[in-house]
Amino acid sequence: MIANRTLELLSLLQTKKEWTGEGLAQRLGVSPRTVRRDINRLRELGYPVTATKGPSGYYRLSRGARLPPLIVDDEQALAIALSLQTAPASVTGMGDATKRALNSIKELLPPHLAHRLATFSIEHIENAWELAPPQIDPALLAQLSTAAQQRDLVRFSYRSINHDSMEDSEVLAEPHRLVVWSGRWYLVAYDQQRCSWHAYRLDRIRSLAPTAWRFGEREVPDEDITRFVQSQPDRGDTPDTWPCWGTVLMECPATLVAKWAPGAASFEAIDDRITRIQMGAWSWSALLGFLITFSCRFTVEGPPELVEAARRVMGRIDVDIPGPTDAPRGQRQPPLDRGRVKSGDTSAG
Repeated sequence: MIANRTLELLSLLQTKKEWTGEGLAQRLGVSPRTVRRDINRLRELGYPVTATKGPSGYYRLSRGARLPPLIVDDEQALAIALSLQTAPASVTGMGDATKRALNSIKELLPPHLAHRLATFSIEHIENAWELAPPQIDPALLAQLSTAAQQRDLVRFSYRSINHDSMEDSEVLAEPHRLVVWSGRWYLVAYDQQRCSWHAYRLDRIRSLAPTAWRFGEREVPDEDITRFVQSQPDRGDTPDTWPCWGTVLMECPATLVAKWAPGAASFEAIDDRITRIQMGAWSWSALLGFLITFSCRFTVEGPPELVEAARRVMGRIDVDIPGPTDAPRGQRQPPLDRGRVKSGDTSAG
């Protein structure tokens, strides 16, 4: 009973900044004296609970100098264990730490919870269609996260994509927040030199260095941070990430491309209806497969290997489309036109 009440007390202290002793006693259904005993129990476990005396006194859970024992209920323990088993590995060197954390939790689980967890037999199977994200250095994550919290201005070299080439530039940035989308890490930041907001890919940041300067609060141009990151043209992987890399002109508005193209893709709005898409994959056929999912006509700009792959794929399409349901038995529509990828007109759709 004491353990359950202590857990409930800890939960109350975590969900509200300040509690009076009388307020905690009412919520727990015990006397103020029992609340004081349970507060002392939390302190013995390492939780830094501070108290102020007087008529307006209160209890507060402060940040401690060391990590206290973690108290969680049954469902929370299962949620943590399952999350550790299914978490995507996009941070370098975290695999071993994740396994150790999972083993530590398993060793502490009571028998009934250990049995429940054992019923979840999880095997990771590689998805051939998944465009796996590049690995990120945890030290870089820590540096940028600290800079964003303390509003420290930072310098770094950034590699951007310019058509099929890459260019390095120096950035003086106000880091705002870190974002993960499609397994890829982004830094939403304001570039003081270019006077504009950007979503920088962390795997393209080099030579990060702090400065002695701080910056003031600034509003992000879009309240929807997901929409802001997705709308960044230079958001995708670099050409050296994949063995096959190509560029096409898609008859699709850039707003739709930004929303539905995978995180590995970069794009450029040519006009209201034409968008240039650059992305890579493990094979030319796989790259075409992603592009075809848009169900829009597109023109292959290059390289020649993608043009040839488009011809081969279209050459394999020989599908008889059934006629209307009221057509005579055996009547068929003409075969699907396979001539959309032609020499000098590298288009497909």
